[in-house]
Amino acid sequence: MKNNEWLVAQSFERIHEVVSAINTLSIHAKLILAGIDDSSRDGQVRKAREHLCNFLDRLQVVVQDAECHRDRPVLGTDPRLGQLAKRFLAAKGKWPCPPGLYSASLPQVRALILSQASDDQKDLITCLRDLRLLLEEHAHADISGILGDI
Repeated sequence: MKNNEWLVAQSFERIHEVVSAINTLSIHAKLILAGIDDSSRDGQVRKAREHLCNFLDRLQVVVQDAECHRDRPVLGTDPRLGQLAKRFLAAKGKWPCPPGLYSASLPQVRALILSQASDDQKDLITCLRDLRLLLEEHAHADISGILGDI
């Protein structure tokens, strides 16, 4: 396996794990809004929060670098994460910016993920939906890179 193929495969696996965490938190938030007890999955929800917060922390560092140096590749990171950061910034820069992931900062999204307040769950669901779509679009490029055009 070539080095680039290895990076693409790692990126695909990482995105799959993050999307799984997003799904866990989305389901949990929707159950909370519906007034359904989801305490039996507290361990899964805690792990999903941790995993997603760690991912957002890594992405935040890369996004900050990409914002400061828009005209050059993002240095010192996995190239696929750098591409994801640039894709995030491009989507964030579109006007008008609908409520959700692109109208909030990544630290604000992180705070929503950690929030237990039922008032924050609707905003969390919207941000998680947007993040899932961004990651799925990015993963599609990874799949194409691994499998080629079939």
